[in-house]
Amino acid sequence: MSKLSKLIKATSLLLRKPYLINKIIDDNEVWMKEVEQAYGINGFQEIKLKDLNPKGEMQVKPFAFLEGGSLPTDLALLRILALRYEKCKYFEIGTWRGESVANVAEVAEECTSMNLSEEEMTEIGLDPLYIDQHAMFSEELNNVTHLKENSLDFDFNSMNRRFDLIFIDGDHHFDSICKDSSNIFKHLVHENSIVVWHDYAWQPGHIRYETMAAILKGVPEEFHKNLYAVRNTLCAIYFPGAVKSYMPSPVAIREEAFEINLNTIRDNE
Repeated sequence: MSKLSKLIKATSLLLRKPYLINKIIDDNEVWMKEVEQAYGINGFQEIKLKDLNPKGEMQVKPFAFLEGGSLPTDLALLRILALRYEKCKYFEIGTWRGESVANVAEVAEECTSMNLSEEEMTEIGLDPLYIDQHAMFSEELNNVTHLKENSLDFDFNSMNRRFDLIFIDGDHHFDSICKDSSNIFKHLVHENSIVVWHDYAWQPGHIRYETMAAILKGVPEEFHKNLYAVRNTLCAIYFPGAVKSYMPSPVAIREEAFEINLNTIRDNE
């Protein structure tokens, strides 16, 4: 089920049965306890965006301000990370509107985005209006390759290549995140690769523990010491090498506010 379909269904249920909000809260607490018991932690150490980008300047383009997408800071993070490589090779699972790959494509040499085919999305009953939005920002970009595949049964070994920056934003259930993470580390990373997971948090500072549990399960244990959250985003990150990190905190910090300037980049009317 798509993010949009899930949101519509969940909103409808909550309007009819408000008490279900307790179930959502309880489920997250169950996952939190599982993480604490299995790994002895209740959140990843956090990295600040400014420590990844000392210049402090970040651009996000395009950004639709529509349901189901990333935060501006999530997309800024991907661009910042791509710029760490001279000729970045980028791979992502989950195309959606193509915002993430379109942002990276401006600063990377080549990008690959994997998503279910239109046929498979139709077969599982997704709304045609939802399907039609896929890759709307990336389908015309020359340095973006779109793979119409299901990551859960795709043979990643057949790609026979490694990527610098990888973004996992596909199906957000535990088993799917585990399998995507395991495949990525087995087949697509090199010694300096950076991996980013979307929806590690419900909102910045409020952890989505099912995602955290799945990351820890899917990533080989020897790499756990390099797992972090990125403050002011919804993302977790595997970052090889040394990086300054901080204790996780849900509290807003005045010095970490951002300035945003808005411009319309396309108007067909």
